[in-house]
Amino acid sequence: MTGKRWGILAAMALLAIGARPALAQNTGALTSKVELEKLTAGKDGEPATKTYLTPNVVVPGDRVRISLAFTNNGAEPASDVVIANPIPQALMFDGTDDKAGFGVSVDGGKQFAPLSELSVPVEGATPRAATEADVTHVRWKWPDPIAPGQTRTVAFFGRVR
Repeated sequence: MTGKRWGILAAMALLAIGARPALAQNTGALTSKVELEKLTAGKDGEPATKTYLTPNVVVPGDRVRISLAFTNNGAEPASDVVIANPIPQALMFDGTDDKAGFGVSVDGGKQFAPLSELSVPVEGATPRAATEADVTHVRWKWPDPIAPGQTRTVAFFGRVR
């Protein structure tokens, strides 16, 4: 069972990248990191603290953070950088703290928008509002160029199914 759980984690790491415009121009590198969120109860009424660790095992219900870092290795600024990432089947999207230039897709990566603007078709009925469980992809678009040698990092969260 431990091997299966690690296999889910390994699959998440393998599926966690996709920066086509910048990489297509050979101007940068994209790396990903998967971390398990752990909550530690606070003492004497203090709030719980979050820490993120490299997991050995993940189980259903665990919350993970997937960080994506783009580094411009080129000699010129990298313009119109887009990072699009599929949500692995083993995860359910659980938000992001990185809202600038952020959108989600509920149709396999064809259309991106804020979640509140998306709907999901329902056979024989009017479409319903999309929820985090419907998210298939996440995407960030940076409007400003990334200077040579500069790194930008974004992250999203998922719950292990």
